[in-house]
Amino acid sequence: YFVVIDFEATCDKEKNPHPQEIIEFPSVIVSSITGQLEACFQTYVRPTCNHLLTDFCKDLTGIQQIQVDRGVTLSEALLRHDKWLEKKGIKNSNFAVVTWSNWDCRVMLESECRFKKIRKPPYFNRWINLRIPFREVFGSVRCNLKEAVEIAGLAWQGRAHCGLDDAKNTARLLALLMHRGFKFSITNTIMWQPSDRSLVWKQSPEQPIIFPHGPYKAKDVTTPMVQYSPFCFCGVKSSRGMVRKPGPKQGSLFFGCGNWTATRGARCHYFEWASN
Repeated sequence: YFVVIDFEATCDKEKNPHPQEIIEFPSVIVSSITGQLEACFQTYVRPTCNHLLTDFCKDLTGIQQIQVDRGVTLSEALLRHDKWLEKKGIKNSNFAVVTWSNWDCRVMLESECRFKKIRKPPYFNRWINLRIPFREVFGSVRCNLKEAVEIAGLAWQGRAHCGLDDAKNTARLLALLMHRGFKFSITNTIMWQPSDRSLVWKQSPEQPIIFPHGPYKAKDVTTPMVQYSPFCFCGVKSSRGMVRKPGPKQGSLFFGCGNWTATRGARCHYFEWASN
């Protein structure tokens, strides 16, 4: 199975609030055999740091203040989603999380869970960024989700930036690539390095997992497909540094939080060796 997600979060036109918080948690189950959408999950999430939605956020997402006020916390939303997957018989099966871009798992969910010290299910630490197979099939065009759906010859359904509608349209795009015979792989993972307890983001596809048949023959998915540009958990482009202290790591390059000043230090605890 595929589990397609597309979070919506607090935002503003000029500068996003800190921290950004998930306000809509949608999820769609797609069969890897038929490509059919089998079940949907949606809950609104109550922000606990910046309670009031901006007018820009409400206009963009269509989510109103009363909906998030009546929503659940992120930890409760994660628990409900996990129980939903279990009820549907998916949790213990072979499934992959699918997103459009790395923002949902790599930036948004990871940063908020770390900021609020929330434990998230480990299946959110590996996912398929659908942009990568899309570019393999349709070429390296820069486009958002709605434009990608239209490039693929599909008609957009629902409201853009409604999380559930975005997830459903991502699922339709996924099904189209499946029926063309694309062999999907996990494109990104987050894992802990036990030596220094740092989080490392990997972008090395694993073995193809599903849907081997079909007329379309994609390029070798084991070759790098996107340019790596790390972002820290707060969503800001990271800064690069070098270890100057004498020792085995002297001279090694690393990335740290780009939201840093001498007075208050780093905004988040992002760290990654540049060699990764």
